[in-house]
Amino acid sequence: MRDPPLSPAGALSLAGLLFFLSLPLDSSAEGLLGLPAAAQVEVSASPTSGPTPSETPVPEPSASPSPSPGPSSPTPSTATSTLTPAGTPSLSPTAPSPSPSPGTPGLSPTPGPSPGTPNPSPSASLTISPSPSATLSPSPELTGSSTPLSSTPTLTPPPPAFPPQSILINELAWAGTIASSSDEWIELQNQTASTIDLSGWRLSDGGDINVALSGTIPAFSYFLLERTDDSTIADISANLIYTGSMANGGERLELLDPSGAVIDTANADGGGWPAGDSSSRRSMERRGGSDIAGNWGTFTGIGGVGRDVGGNAIAGTPRQLNSVLVATPTPTPFAKPTEVSPQAILINEVAWSGTTASSSDEWIELHNPGALSISMSGWRLTDGADISISLSGSLAPYGFYLLERTDDTTIADVAADNIYTGSLSNGGEVLQLYGPTGELVDSANSSGGGWPAGSSSPKASMERRGGEDFSGNWGSYTGYNGNGQDASGNSIRGTPRQTNSLFFPTPTPTGIPSRIVINEVLIRPRYDWEGTGGVTTADEFIELYNACPLPVYLKGWWLDDVAGAGSAAYDLPGVTISPRGFAVFFRTKTKIALNDTGDTVRLLAPDGRLIDQISYLRIRAANLSYGRLSDGSDNMRYGLWPTPRMPNLLFEEPIPPQVSRFYFGLPCTGQSLTLLTRATRHPAQVAWLGEMYFVACEIYG
Repeated sequence: MRDPPLSPAGALSLAGLLFFLSLPLDSSAEGLLGLPAAAQVEVSASPTSGPTPSETPVPEPSASPSPSPGPSSPTPSTATSTLTPAGTPSLSPTAPSPSPSPGTPGLSPTPGPSPGTPNPSPSASLTISPSPSATLSPSPELTGSSTPLSSTPTLTPPPPAFPPQSILINELAWAGTIASSSDEWIELQNQTASTIDLSGWRLSDGGDINVALSGTIPAFSYFLLERTDDSTIADISANLIYTGSMANGGERLELLDPSGAVIDTANADGGGWPAGDSSSRRSMERRGGSDIAGNWGTFTGIGGVGRDVGGNAIAGTPRQLNSVLVATPTPTPFAKPTEVSPQAILINEVAWSGTTASSSDEWIELHNPGALSISMSGWRLTDGADISISLSGSLAPYGFYLLERTDDTTIADVAADNIYTGSLSNGGEVLQLYGPTGELVDSANSSGGGWPAGSSSPKASMERRGGEDFSGNWGSYTGYNGNGQDASGNSIRGTPRQTNSLFFPTPTPTGIPSRIVINEVLIRPRYDWEGTGGVTTADEFIELYNACPLPVYLKGWWLDDVAGAGSAAYDLPGVTISPRGFAVFFRTKTKIALNDTGDTVRLLAPDGRLIDQISYLRIRAANLSYGRLSDGSDNMRYGLWPTPRMPNLLFEEPIPPQVSRFYFGLPCTGQSLTLLTRATRHPAQVAWLGEMYFVACEIYG
């Protein structure tokens, strides 16, 4: 008799069991199943009440089982299968038989239905029972009760899918803050009605920004990221600190969910940023929707919150509704007197070259040309680089507003309204003045080239004549009507807090400037010409000569060496040179170093005009001056006796005096110079005699 075939349900159960048995059984698998290591798996046929829903009975006479006996005399029906090697769990389907096969562990008999019940169809069921003869590879013995097996595999659920723009890259401060262009920040917004866990999310620019997000975003709320530290927005805490920077020229940002899917982007094409502003540090705000240029806008100045590390207002809306989504309020009639129009406030004067005391002591003056007071709150002055000044206070009608660099000693006797940092390039740059809502009100040197006026040597400010920012509306300080003193007590070459000198007529000089000349310079002194004791380079001097018939007042005139280089220019004090007179200025006062290798000396009028200039080549001999012979002439000679405040004199080697009552030689105990002839009493001649060891001494006795 051949074995009856298994029903489809039995075959499926048997296949699942064989699949499981093909897996290695280690201690972890045993723990999972709750089985002992040595277990025999047996299959027994048990009656069911009928066919399963998925199968249709097909009569097969040779395989049809006989009615099961009653409970009093059970006739077991077994189906076992033996697998090799011996000692492993076995499964051996056989035909029904009244007794188990010899030597094969049998299944417990399954009682049949009571007489009179319908004849059940056989089906396969699994029963797991321990068998002492079943042996597996050595492993810790596990205990546990037998449980039914299932062939259904356990799968890890995939991460949840998020729809596009469920979280938006909502605002980017790619230009930083007024305090620092490095203080960038980014804001995300949850667009859904549910809190979103950010574990596994990532924000990246494909370069140095690669931020692993964490925490959660509540429904319709914001998530703030600040660069480097939490002081970027000083009074609003960040959710996360990141590193890396956004290029001012533009780049692409991507927001990815835990599965790696791109949920949102900012500036998807990777070109220039579609909004935001680098000079005013205004942020780029999202209007919503997909990442297209039209859905981005620049912070409008409405609804801004927060302060940067320097105390300046944040030009954006961190953790707040974007300003581009807020209607701009209509000004009330009461606001009309303070509405800002172009040139409502002027950048009026710029001392871009500093002062005589220091080229770093720059200052800037603003001017209100109108009849109404203007509040400066929210105004900003910037060069688009290291100067970005938040203004405050108010500017009175027709008044002035003074800004001094670094500290309030730039103009020592005139108080500043505002102290700022940063510097103005002597080569020129653009200054811009912005109103409280970010509108451009005025500029200085809008072309961006060299400064249209002002001077670095001598120092002279750049003054505004009024009107728009055209080069013709700027002029240099004229040298007259100046105001204030610098940190060293020199006159300020400009008109801080006063009407610009350009609006005043230039006064007629008291003398003829072209007849004031540089008459003599001493480059290598070897004598105490100043008479202060000792011989140093401080005995160098510059002598002026008045060749005109009228006295000349020198206040505001300048001495300088090479233009734009060398020593700082010297502002002459208020001295007057009489007709055919001299004025001498030693290096101790001028601080002008006359170089032995060659140099230039210049005399400038108060308005900066060049009055006179001399140049010389390398000087080798000491105690010989260079100058005009005769005084005031055009005949320049080298090899003059140094004659400060005296007519110039050509050097002639002196002859030692022949006086019988004197002894020439060293040492000497008598009184020198008492009886020398007048020709040999010039200090240079005496110095020469000393160098030649000729000392005239009176002999007593």
